[in-house]
Amino acid sequence: MALITLTTDFGLQDSYVAGLKARLYQQLESPEIVDISHLIDPFHIGQAAYVVRSVYRNFPEKSIHFIGVDFNQTPEQELVIALLNDHYFVCADNGFLSLLEPELHPSHCITINLPQPKTLEKAIEAIAHLHRDGALSVIGKPLKKLRVRTQHMPVVNPQQTEIHGHVLHVDRYGNIITNITKKLFERIQNKRAFIIHARNHNFEQVYHDYHEVIRYDVPKQNREEDGKKLALFNNQGHLELAIYKGNPNYGGGASTLFGLSYLDPVRVAFINDI
Repeated sequence: MALITLTTDFGLQDSYVAGLKARLYQQLESPEIVDISHLIDPFHIGQAAYVVRSVYRNFPEKSIHFIGVDFNQTPEQELVIALLNDHYFVCADNGFLSLLEPELHPSHCITINLPQPKTLEKAIEAIAHLHRDGALSVIGKPLKKLRVRTQHMPVVNPQQTEIHGHVLHVDRYGNIITNITKKLFERIQNKRAFIIHARNHNFEQVYHDYHEVIRYDVPKQNREEDGKKLALFNNQGHLELAIYKGNPNYGGGASTLFGLSYLDPVRVAFINDI
């Protein structure tokens, strides 16, 4: 029996998420439903793609992932089901899948063709159909070409001395996740020293975990702990800029303190030996 995940920009203040789940429970007998996030910024499919990409592979193959972000059926935007990397995605044809896995293409993809008048009702029917192991051909027609959105990729200068990236996501703690990956960083670094430039802040070391920035060899009463800035590679292999135990609710998150938000530039400069 397939597992269902939900990622939406519905928020938690209103009853939208509860209503979605209630309809799924009406349609299915004891479905297993997992919330990935309901706090995606409204209509921000780039953020949704990053959040879902960071976790969906950990679910069993043939899981059904509903992406309720910019999820509207219009004369210019279809609703689709795509089998991508052995996972089903129920989403709008708005470029989300091209941001989720730029180098992969769905092995099967259909436009949802169901008689329900409302967009969300169509999605619920489609999810229930998949959950019952229903054939895709019963509820839609093949779609050969999905809408593609350009993925903002980091750029390496011709001299191989700089990587120019940008802010990809700001998480709940105000930490800044960039589109610069550890794989790219280490390939260009080639064991050279470096400086990470983020507006008026510079970083000359990358840690493996948040706590490594603390000097545990110094007595606790003399340590500088909360509020220390650091750079590290996160669990998804992206360069992250953070404040140790920063609280964004009180202006202590890295995004606020560094003055950086989505798509703002972050640059890594490598220092050649003289």
